[in-house]
Amino acid sequence: MKKKVWQTIEKFQMCPYGSKIVVGVSGGADSIALLHILKGFAQEQNWGLTAVHVHHGLRADEADGDREFVEKVCRQWEIPCKVFYFDVAKEAEKRSMGTEEAGRLLRYESFEKERDGGFIAVAHNQNDQGETVLMRLCRGAGGAGLIGIRPVRDNIVRPLLYCTRREIEKYCEDNQLSYRQDSTNFENNYTRNRIRNQILPLLEEIYPKTTEHIAQTAEILGEEQEYLQIQAQELFLRSAKKMGKGEVTLNIEVLQSSHRVLRKRVFALALDKLGAKKDFGATHFEILEGLLSQESGKSVNLPNKVIAKKSYDILQMKNAHHGSKEFCYPLHLGEEIFVPEANIYVDLKVCTEKKAENDIDGCTKVFDYDKIGCALFCRTRQKGDSLAIRNGRKKLKDFMIDEKIPREERDSLPLIALDSDILWVVGKRISVAYQPDEATKRYLTVQIRRFI
Repeated sequence: MKKKVWQTIEKFQMCPYGSKIVVGVSGGADSIALLHILKGFAQEQNWGLTAVHVHHGLRADEADGDREFVEKVCRQWEIPCKVFYFDVAKEAEKRSMGTEEAGRLLRYESFEKERDGGFIAVAHNQNDQGETVLMRLCRGAGGAGLIGIRPVRDNIVRPLLYCTRREIEKYCEDNQLSYRQDSTNFENNYTRNRIRNQILPLLEEIYPKTTEHIAQTAEILGEEQEYLQIQAQELFLRSAKKMGKGEVTLNIEVLQSSHRVLRKRVFALALDKLGAKKDFGATHFEILEGLLSQESGKSVNLPNKVIAKKSYDILQMKNAHHGSKEFCYPLHLGEEIFVPEANIYVDLKVCTEKKAENDIDGCTKVFDYDKIGCALFCRTRQKGDSLAIRNGRKKLKDFMIDEKIPREERDSLPLIALDSDILWVVGKRISVAYQPDEATKRYLTVQIRRFI
């Protein structure tokens, strides 16, 4: 089994030479075997091991016995041990979750406190993998859920993931390692315990290698999910037109050029950017998929106050509480102004010679300063705004409709304006009324610089 564990560590590059490793130790067979095996590798690999035990404030004297046992083992093996104490029942009530979930979160929070730039090693095994995959399958998980427990996730490593519970218990027996039994593991109050104690044993009567085969399936799915996620990341970057605070807009044509499987993953990545992925399921992704073929202006309300709307050729996803912000900043010659709502700097300069505009990014425009005659502002649109075009004047509202500027962007689009006359719809069009000509003596340069 030690050889199998080392192969797992090497295959997934879990803990490089010289790593600091925090080992979660409950006192059960799995964690004791893990600590013993890592201890055996530690000197050769120059690892620094620290055991962390979490006392949940449950099971009274039994939990105290677990803590005393772990501390005794660590003293004998000369491994530093840190114990964290919690009242999990109270924490669960405070966090509005079950005690099992609260205990798991508190354990990982404790491990993280001691990690100090290293790794967290936990003792999940192949049986845990089988239980997890089966439980998620029954709940209706998709491919991402059916990969189960990953060997490596962020800074968390699971060296025993390909070892069965029988192998682990035999390892403890062969190495004369005593361990604690958690009496609650034999109770069937929790879903996982019922699967562990009743469902899987029944399946293994029919198919003796059920747990092994479920774990193999999870590994295959994990590799496929990794590939699909890379493809989805590339599609997301190709289709994303905007990734601002509280808003993501995606190019529908680019999305529809790819398979719907990847599109759903792109939706999930967009929701991640919005910090709103929790509580989204297959039904919601189907709603987003359907929205792509709707007419412009259609919108749907989704969980976590997310609003998705189709506007011409884009799909806009935004948090409802991140509404458009109006702004109006006076502009002064020679003074660069920062406009936080638009995330831009605006700089005005006057000179007697026309300097070339920055045609590469369209962020610099030149006007006839003498034709302006009053103060300029960088602001959002206001009632009565209009723009001079070659065949007359056009209301700004009509201009935005003709240019197919999405409705959600119109109220936040930065404008360079004097009174109700628009010099420049930034990124779109400038007014013909203030363009330099042969009689121009003073040139006004307006430069827009994005804040990175």
